[in-house]
Amino acid sequence: MSQQALSRNPLFRPTQVLNQLHSGQLFYVRANRGNGMVICHTHYAEIVGPGSAVGGVIDLDCVRLLPLGKVALTYPESRDRKRQSHQVRRQWMAATRKIVDCTVPLKRAQLIISTMSRYFGSAVVANLEDEVLSNIVGVLPDTLTLARQAHKQQKARKLRLSQASRIAATVRS
Repeated sequence: MSQQALSRNPLFRPTQVLNQLHSGQLFYVRANRGNGMVICHTHYAEIVGPGSAVGGVIDLDCVRLLPLGKVALTYPESRDRKRQSHQVRRQWMAATRKIVDCTVPLKRAQLIISTMSRYFGSAVVANLEDEVLSNIVGVLPDTLTLARQAHKQQKARKLRLSQASRIAATVRS
């Protein structure tokens, strides 16, 4: 971990990080796979993962940062690191764009829940507010609440089916 990391130091208040973002400071996300951040802007939110750029001119209007797992914001050490972090950010934007291109709002909400659950884990997604997730894919928070309920029912159905197949396999042997 770089000595210039921001997020893991409990002495830094979130407002200090936001002030640096508002001044145009550029960081990148130091994290392992399965960790990242949600960057909340005034009218929308974005997901970024390990290696993504945060700040600069892109996030001048950032109002909130939500860590997903164990992350830290670190200053890029070189021009190559800056270039690479911008490239990773664009990849996350493109992945989100594929979900947003779906014309059915409930389907978009279901896709963001299932995609984020696969990458960040169900527990992390369960702790995120409906409003934050809805701002990522442009749906109403109530639509996201419905999608969460459908996701839970689908998971329960899969669990029952897997348990039934295990019981059937035990009975056959």
